Parts: sequence; C-alpha cells; structure tokens
Amino acid sequence: MNAPEEPAPPAPVWSPPPVRPAAGWYAVPVALVVLAAAGLLTALALTRDDAGTAAGPAVTGDAAAGIGVRLAEGRTYFLYVRRDGSAPFGCAVEDGGAGQRVRLTRKNSWSAADRPGYRYTASMTAPVTGTAVLTCRGTDGPLLVAPDGTAGFYLGLAFLAALAACVAAAGGFVLTLTRRSRADQRARLGTPVRPGRRA
Repeated sequence: MNAPEEPAPPAPVWSPPPVRPAAGWYAVPVALVVLAAAGLLTALALTRDDAGTAAGPAVTGDAAAGIGVRLAEGRTYFLYVRRDGSAPFGCAVEDGGAGQRVRLTRKNSWSAADRPGYRYTASMTAPVTGTAVLTCRGTDGPLLVAPDGTAGFYLGLAFLAALAACVAAAGGFVLTLTRRSRADQRARLGTPVRPGRRA
C-alpha cells in the first residue's frame, strides 16, 4: 500500500513592490518655498518707495488758494472733491520757483479709497520732491489730496501668494514623507495578498 502523497506546497503569492516616492520629490516643496521667498522679496523691492509714499498723510485745503502738500517725484496722488463738487480741469504745482502744470489722469483709479464726504476725481504724478503748493482750477470747495496706495495692495497680494505657496510646500513635504515611510514599512513587513486575489 502506497503512502498518501503529501500535498504540494502552495505557490508563493507574488505582490508588486510598494511604490516609494523618490527622494527627489522633496525638491518640489523646496522649490516652492524658494519661489515664494524670491517673489515676496521682488515685490518688496519694487514697491518699497511707493509703499513709503502711500504711508504719507492726506491733506485737505482750498484748491484755488493752494494746498500745502508733501510730494515724491514720479509718485501718483489721488485728488478728491466733495460729493456735490465739480471736478478740476487744470492743476499746477509750485515748489518755490515757477509753477509746473500737472496732467490729470485716471491712473489706478480702481484702487482709490472711499473718503467720507468725498469722491475720487483724478490722479496726478508729482513733478517734484518735497513740500509744494498745489492749486487747481475748475472746482469749488475743498480738495483732498492723498497718496496712491496701490503698491500696498500689490504687496498684500504677493504676501498671500507666498503664504499659499508655503502651505502647499508644507503639504507636499508631509505627503512625500508619509508615503516614503509607509512604503519602507511595507517593504520590511511584506505586503500580504489574500488567496485568489490577483497581484
């Protein structure tokens, strides 16, 4: 009588090796942080002078008699009139010498702040640096002169973009670290595959 044959050992179940993100994936969050820092520093450099000008005070006075203003050459200033007042059609700046006419535009009008009792009417670019007297024709009543604060708006946008990039970089770093750790753990312990399931 022949001895019963022993069952053949089960064939080893093959499972694919765990997917492990390469170490190079850490370069992505690092690059995001570098780009965020570079962008923020660039925005600070480009808006440094404008942001300083925007911090200056707003002044109010009689447009016909003249308003004492402190200007920075090449910077933009907003002109406001009373809600029911007429808009000026000609302005000049005098800084101790001959007066210089300034061109009235609508530059950066979208960022003009609301002023109680006043409405935005025009923008002007300062032709001189220092204390000067601004006179305008065509408007009755007081005129309010305020520095253009658009630079601060752009700086705020740059800061928010840099913050978002840093948050994304942190998330990418944590995700890569977690996936690499789990892949290493599965590689050490082996990935069990249930019988009958295709690898």
